[in-house]
Amino acid sequence: MRGERTGAENESRGDAARNFGYPLRLRVAASPRRCSSRIPNKAMARHWDPLRDLVTLQDRMNRLFQDAAEKRSHGEEEGEQEIERADWFPAADIYETEQDFTISVDLPGIERTALEINVDDDKLVIRGERAAEEAAGQRRTERPHGRFLRRFGVPASVDQKGISAEYKDGVLRVLLPKRKEPKARRVEIKVS
Repeated sequence: MRGERTGAENESRGDAARNFGYPLRLRVAASPRRCSSRIPNKAMARHWDPLRDLVTLQDRMNRLFQDAAEKRSHGEEEGEQEIERADWFPAADIYETEQDFTISVDLPGIERTALEINVDDDKLVIRGERAAEEAAGQRRTERPHGRFLRRFGVPASVDQKGISAEYKDGVLRVLLPKRKEPKARRVEIKVS
């Protein structure tokens, strides 16, 4: 029949695979009874999204390298400042106009009293905490909870005394006004 191989052909194929360094492929089927008994029912209720986990890991690694590069450029030693840990990092958008910078941070479900906003050493630091909500019959938790932290570099052109913030509808908007610099004047020079 078509597609069937004799025992001798299979053996010669295996020998050829071994001679060329190809490993033989074996399939091992586990009994469903053994596998399902090891996995708790609670774990089966969650859906694992590997892409989301990879993107989160990439964001955390990028922030880690960015913070390390900034510390190194400012000449800070490793032991000088302890690294603050966060459980999650809220999403943020940064906008720039001629008059100011605006940072919008998504923080839905967080009380205003749980937010702390500081400007230290030309860095804007936003930190806080979202308490975990546990309800009877809860089957899935996707929203992050625990401590959060975001740091943003503040350019030298920002007037730090004029920084203001507004928290409305779960979005924190921080306004960083630019200093008013004198405009260049044109001076006519007479050449004699």
